[in-house]
Amino acid sequence: MLTINTKSTACAALASLAFVLGTAATAAPAGMLSLDDIESRASAQGIQVKDIEVRDRLVEVEGRDASAQKVKLVYDRKTGEVLSREVKVQKSKTR
Repeated sequence: MLTINTKSTACAALASLAFVLGTAATAAPAGMLSLDDIESRASAQGIQVKDIEVRDRLVEVEGRDASAQKVKLVYDRKTGEVLSREVKVQKSKTR
């Protein structure tokens, strides 16, 4: 008689799926920069990356600069060029 622990099997299947999806998310199509490459470029510009969104050929990176200001960068995933940079300046609190 063969006994299969379905709970362990399901957990293993979910772990495998998470690994595959995680790997696919960072892999880049031919001629495009990977998400790791984009993150490295943002970090080299002094950005502490909080979030990365992919939209076809564009990648939007959100994070904070060295002054703790919120920054949003949009990269061309093919060339690595920064297409736009927005900095949200925080208002100082005065009493």
